[in-house]
Amino acid sequence: MQLSRTYPTEQQRLRSTASVQYTNVGCNSCCYRLLHRRHYCRRMFALNHCSFRTSLVIIILCSLIVYYYSWRQTNLFDISRQPSKSVRILYLVRTSARFYEKRLTHLLETWIALVKSDTFFVTDTLLPNIAQDHMILTKETCGLDAHTMGSLCCKTAHDFQLYRRHISTYDWFCHFDDDQYVNVDNLQNYLSTLDFNTPYYIGRNSWPSTLKRTKHPYPTPFWFATLGAGVCLSKRTIQLLNPHVQNVSQYVDGCIRENYHDDIYLGFLLHAYLNIPLTKNEHFHSHIEKTFYSNQQLFLHTFRDDITFGFRADKRYPYFLPQIDKSILDPLRIRALHCLLYTHLNECQRKLQQHLFNSTE
Repeated sequence: MQLSRTYPTEQQRLRSTASVQYTNVGCNSCCYRLLHRRHYCRRMFALNHCSFRTSLVIIILCSLIVYYYSWRQTNLFDISRQPSKSVRILYLVRTSARFYEKRLTHLLETWIALVKSDTFFVTDTLLPNIAQDHMILTKETCGLDAHTMGSLCCKTAHDFQLYRRHISTYDWFCHFDDDQYVNVDNLQNYLSTLDFNTPYYIGRNSWPSTLKRTKHPYPTPFWFATLGAGVCLSKRTIQLLNPHVQNVSQYVDGCIRENYHDDIYLGFLLHAYLNIPLTKNEHFHSHIEKTFYSNQQLFLHTFRDDITFGFRADKRYPYFLPQIDKSILDPLRIRALHCLLYTHLNECQRKLQQHLFNSTE
């Protein structure tokens, strides 16, 4: 009551400004109340009721929400809709049972939940809460899960078995790892600009230059995409690849013969045998990028344009984002990123508002 009597003019101005700028009810309520509390913080700062860090968190997160709604209203990107079904994408996630709790659960409850019926898994053993017809198991064929050339090539060979099963249902076939977040809306929008009947091999080049090959046959340099950033193949590419990936042993033998890991061998096959070059997309990201999260200001300015995000514990994740839900651990901030991208979701609105209001107490 004291605040209302002392500052009636400014409070009325804030309420009027909020109602004009934010047509969404959730944003209107959230940002107005935050501005109200920030005003209180300014008055009480000398009494240590609000810290500088708390005020900074409020400003950053509220600005992100405001920017999102402004962006949506100008029709730059309508994120309020579910992903368009005009582009049929199969999402394949490579994982293993030992990473279910540590990694996969965070994906299942964020981006995979948006495309659940179109997501399939290559895994060593059965996983809980996932339909069996959405898994292909590798333990009997590939042995224990390991990060070796033979094991990785063996698991990747199973990708093509799954692709063949669904070749008539989907137009695009995209491989992701279990340490990645995928902005499915951005992926849908990007692939909708391309013709799936044309051979496409899309991803982020793993090295800054081509792999220098001198070995015969095909002694020519070539680009390859790191599977850790995500790789998408068009239906036509899958059809052309089929003679070279008819079974697991064929792909594994090729890796061993050329002494290439799985993603390098895939790039070699496409370049040497099918003359399909890599279509580079800088919006695909993997955990091997050391500087992707180092520039906080740049990341916050550009992250809405990106398609995939890689995560690793040694600060190769958006560590500067807050953990918006204290009841659920979010060590790599995957859930925070999801809610900043999908602020229209009811659950995300609830978590963001609760976190922002708690930050002022």
